[in-house]
Amino acid sequence: MKLSIIIPACDEGDTIGNVIKEAKGLNPFEIIVVANGSMDNTEEIARSLNCRVISFEEKLGIDVGRAVGAKEAKGDILLFLDGDIPMHHTKLRPFVKAIQSGQDIALNNLSWTLYRKVRAHFVAVWKLALNFMLKREDLHVNSLVAIPHAMSKKAAERIGYKNLSVPPLAQTIAVLSGMKISAPAAVDVVTTNKIKTTHRTLIDGLPSSTNLIIGDHIEAISYLLNEKGKRGGLTDGPRKRSVLDHYGKFARRWRKKIKYSAVIPVGEEKETIMGVIEEVRKAGVEEIIVIGNGADRETIKKARSMGAIVLDFPYALGHNVPRAIGAMHSNGEVCLFVDGDIVIKAEDLRPFLEAGAKGVHVAVNDLDSFLDRFHPIHCISAAKQALMLAAKRQDLSINTMTAIPHAIRREVFEKIGYETLIVPPLAQVLAIEHGFIVKAVHEVDVITTNRIRKNHKKVNNNLPSSTERILGDHAEALHHLIQKTNKRGGFTDGGRNQDVLERLDNT
Repeated sequence: MKLSIIIPACDEGDTIGNVIKEAKGLNPFEIIVVANGSMDNTEEIARSLNCRVISFEEKLGIDVGRAVGAKEAKGDILLFLDGDIPMHHTKLRPFVKAIQSGQDIALNNLSWTLYRKVRAHFVAVWKLALNFMLKREDLHVNSLVAIPHAMSKKAAERIGYKNLSVPPLAQTIAVLSGMKISAPAAVDVVTTNKIKTTHRTLIDGLPSSTNLIIGDHIEAISYLLNEKGKRGGLTDGPRKRSVLDHYGKFARRWRKKIKYSAVIPVGEEKETIMGVIEEVRKAGVEEIIVIGNGADRETIKKARSMGAIVLDFPYALGHNVPRAIGAMHSNGEVCLFVDGDIVIKAEDLRPFLEAGAKGVHVAVNDLDSFLDRFHPIHCISAAKQALMLAAKRQDLSINTMTAIPHAIRREVFEKIGYETLIVPPLAQVLAIEHGFIVKAVHEVDVITTNRIRKNHKKVNNNLPSSTERILGDHAEALHHLIQKTNKRGGFTDGGRNQDVLERLDNT
């Protein structure tokens, strides 16, 4: 099998020679340098080392050079490098061998980066979130975004050369096409990466390179949603969304004005429900609504004995449906949401109620510190943070309505619709979209105290059903965001040369 090595380069005269010399250690059939917009001696060095140089006077935009090189390559195996990071050829050999052994794509294994005791970079967060939404947990944070990587020429053709200019999109197409993808070796291109202008220039508070890569991932999600539906093929769980059609009338019947309501969904919570209600009442809540979500009789009996309003459904409604029904029945100016299985002290509930009373429309649990405490980042936290980045609210970090406790003002329900509470990430995106004040107000540890349930465990090595459902909720929220903006969520594409890209798949 013949090897083609592809190296996009722009003003890499100080490093390109070493990159090429190491690449030659693999005895390639050809080395293609795609020089675009170079003003230094990059092209001269490449030619002096007997490389095939494809030259463009203008800059093509990030990753367009990879796509051009892949189209022009004559080899059976394509190995992609960058012109600014020299790597010893022995570190590159595993990627070539992986393709020789039958893999379609071989990625750089950067999983180790998430085990460092530092917060994951926003790009890593998006890589992880995308791979989990693609149900490729095994790929972890490994992505075509990073070099070195290799693929067969046939894989490049199937993906489409134009699509190679958007690496997360190319990876999504490859996964959905059933291609064989592995990460055979780890090469450190993180600490060796050269700081460039795109890392310093800010767009919407993010480095322009980060802004572009987030947009690339949203474009990949857009493709996934087009192929698999608004939840990306991820489960919705046994939610009975249609139940809300019957209860919608309650949303239009605000019977009395009170300051605070609380909504508490319950299943089998006989051990905790009395403590939950007691603390909610101590916090100053006047109206406590318990929704029996296929609950056992003892739980319902104890809730009634505590003076709560009990809406008893003999069958399970599905996750978050009870929250929406409870909100429809509530009368408070501010509605507090907690769960029946975690007793939260009154002093930890009051900040959410008080924030709502002072005009914060959505007061969420501040779990940001957990990003410093748990490594690697959990896929649900990655999905939360990725969504807030997509919504251009990176300040909210992982703090969303997916976690309790949180409090919401009445006018938010009336604007975004009570039914949206079934999908908390969607409700939060809608609240942000409508200009409501969304703020993390207080930290309550509901992570280490959360009770492990059956749906939190893997079955046949698949994602836990609760995890897949929450990832699906975030996909649904992203679907709305994409529908309201564009396939990139309104993020830049860095000025990629579309004329060149269009010619790739049309010649």
